Amino acid sequence: MSKGGSRFGAGRPGYRVKAEHLQRVDVRDWARRGYLAGGCSFTWGWHRGGESTGSMGVDVHSPLAVTLRYSITGDGKRTDVAERLTLVRTPCPYGSARPWFICPRCPRRVAMLYLRGGYFACRHCMRVAYSSQSEDEIGRMWRVQQKIEVKLGEYWQRPKGMRQATYRRLKNRLWKAEERRERAFEALATKLLGLA
Repeated sequence: MSKGGSRFGAGRPGYRVKAEHLQRVDVRDWARRGYLAGGCSFTWGWHRGGESTGSMGVDVHSPLAVTLRYSITGDGKRTDVAERLTLVRTPCPYGSARPWFICPRCPRRVAMLYLRGGYFACRHCMRVAYSSQSEDEIGRMWRVQQKIEVKLGEYWQRPKGMRQATYRRLKNRLWKAEERRERAFEALATKLLGLA
């Protein structure tokens, strides 16, 4: 079996750590909640499956700097970390400004930082990929179909209030996704059976 997925030849190699499996902080979420005011302190936590998987304290020193306070446990030792992060703001077209983290390991301006190896950094520095980057064509088409089915509702019926044109467009996208998935499956079966 190859590294890319559960089927032979499925997708790109899956050797990179996935972003969905790491703790992360999103500056956009903090800005929406109003946490980035100078002099503010708050606790931020992560949950998976309804259970807490970790937390940290955040001190906002000014509109342009925050300090993350968290503990790392490893080799029977507990290490307390205080990591200072720089924020920058870019102006928006209709006023206000959008906040960004400056990655502590490189000069990139990013919205999210990931915790790996005891410190936070951007996705590129941490060599982190999204799960969807390791999917093959069949997996991508299943994901497309699931998104459309959520919009359509049970038994692919037109939800109340949805325009007929929108409903037809979604149904056409659904049929095209099924056709692409079937063609990808035929190509995979042909390759596996050595019929090509």
